[in-house]
Amino acid sequence: MHSSWAIAMIDTMTRQRPRKSRQPLLRFLKYHILHINDSPARIALGLAIGIQIAWTPIIGLHILITIVAATLLRANKIAALTSVWLSNIFTYVPMMYSSYLLGCLLRNIFRHEEILSRVEASVMFKETFSPSSMFTCLWSSRFWQSLFNLFKAIGPELWLGSLILGFLSALGGYLFCYNIIRIHRRKNPHRRFHKYSTDTKL
Repeated sequence: MHSSWAIAMIDTMTRQRPRKSRQPLLRFLKYHILHINDSPARIALGLAIGIQIAWTPIIGLHILITIVAATLLRANKIAALTSVWLSNIFTYVPMMYSSYLLGCLLRNIFRHEEILSRVEASVMFKETFSPSSMFTCLWSSRFWQSLFNLFKAIGPELWLGSLILGFLSALGGYLFCYNIIRIHRRKNPHRRFHKYSTDTKL
């Protein structure tokens, strides 16, 4: 039995609205996720792949790796490319810093020495990934040298935390997206989706 909040969200997203809607996010999700001509499983998998890769510290390669992963796993590429933008110039610092903190917490269970203190890591994050730095210095050698030094100092913690947070976010995104699409298509049957009505495979 699906929860009432999911049904309420579907109703909100599918209700007729004026041409100039004040909720562009809901309109975007409606037309670029709910109305994709593919099975719910493939769309949800694509969304999950994009979310997982968005959490990884592979700056500059997110889109390429997302396309490759979605192709290999036969997931929907549009959904994957939509969700990978979870990681952007405004969210990269909080995502990576929270990954680093989780990685530190888990790694300190087995190893107690710190190569870099949390205060030092915080300062390096802000200096390297500040909007002004990324807008003005992204193509400079100084930015990439600073990025290399940061990842060299905290790479294991960063990858450990990002993979865990990415997996949890991707799992939640998959379940949410899959069920939302199934509810939407039951409430709004359309001929072009009939071939996916009993599709439970990727």
